[in-house]
Amino acid sequence: MAETATLSNRSICSARPRSRTSCCLKAPKQIVHNPDPSIYDQQLVFESGGAPTFDSPDITTVHLWPVSPIAALGVTVRNLSSEASANQTRIDLGWSAWGIGMPRTPIGSTFVNLARAGYPGSEASISWPTPPLVTSAGRYGIFVDVVHPYDTDPNNNNGEQTVDGFQTSTGRKKIFVVPVRNPTGSVQTVNLAVGPAQVIPWVNVVPSTLTLAAGAQQDVMVGVDVPTTIPASPPGTLISATVNVLATIGGEYLGGISIDILFDA
Repeated sequence: MAETATLSNRSICSARPRSRTSCCLKAPKQIVHNPDPSIYDQQLVFESGGAPTFDSPDITTVHLWPVSPIAALGVTVRNLSSEASANQTRIDLGWSAWGIGMPRTPIGSTFVNLARAGYPGSEASISWPTPPLVTSAGRYGIFVDVVHPYDTDPNNNNGEQTVDGFQTSTGRKKIFVVPVRNPTGSVQTVNLAVGPAQVIPWVNVVPSTLTLAAGAQQDVMVGVDVPTTIPASPPGTLISATVNVLATIGGEYLGGISIDILFDA
């Protein structure tokens, strides 16, 4: 009997769970739901076969009209997941000088809590004072990165806005100087394409293809000539048309700029 009791005690002891070396409990996969914080992402649009605009619907960087720096930058982000909220989503802001492929400088970061898609609070807008250095630049690019440790789709997290523009009351022909830089470590060919289709006949990009050494940049002239046959837009119109200039480098997405136009004369 004593031997039987000893064996039984050993069986019971061996069935006890081993001591945990971590304070974390692993949740079963079937109850883990990941959030999907997002922003209008130009690279995603491009890689999905679309034509991106660099006047982002989710970022506000300039005052219209005339185009001038805005007192506070505006950013809107949203959670696309209907299964999980996106609490403590980090929003990183940065800026660059006017152009394409230019070096970026951080501005700052903030956090937002996003409810599940379809619920109040699934979208949030932030306002950030425009730094004096950005304001003094006059024209610039603003870049936004959306960061969450459990993001289910990291391909819709990077938005940008690099925009200039003009009113036809100041003339229907304008030339914009756009610095284009090769940010890679090797010689690359950059191609520039214009869209959407209706504005292509109005726009001349010179040169539209350029070969740049590593880190080198070159000015590109973007000429816009709005035909006199295009009538003035109805009163209250904010933007009549947008010219989007998309740059690819070695066939891959690089970036771009947008030129907003108001037909007010």
